Amino acid sequence: MIHAACHTADEAMRVEFDATPWFEQADPAAIARLAKRGWSAPWVADALEHRTGYEALRDLIRYARDRLEIESREDPSWPTFECRVDGAEATAWLERHRSDIAAEMRRAASRGRDEVAG
Repeated sequence: MIHAACHTADEAMRVEFDATPWFEQADPAAIARLAKRGWSAPWVADALEHRTGYEALRDLIRYARDRLEIESREDPSWPTFECRVDGAEATAWLERHRSDIAAEMRRAASRGRDEVAG
């Protein structure tokens, strides 16, 4: 299980859920983008909201869209909800189940360290 949590910008709602189904189906580029963003992105929740068992997540997203987007019209870049995945759990899961992606992420991280050192 890969734990994840979402909360609305106004902190009115918070939901914890299993992000594993997203990792099972996500393309490697999406996983890499999520890791680069500090394991925080709304698209994980967006992808899971219509699945059975994720009704609380669907309610949170509906609330964020229906109530908070109205308030954010003046600044459309304002995020109405945040979603964070447990990075350590995600990395461990990737090592076990999608080792090719984990290996590429390690190589990319190593290249980034080499560029900073050089």
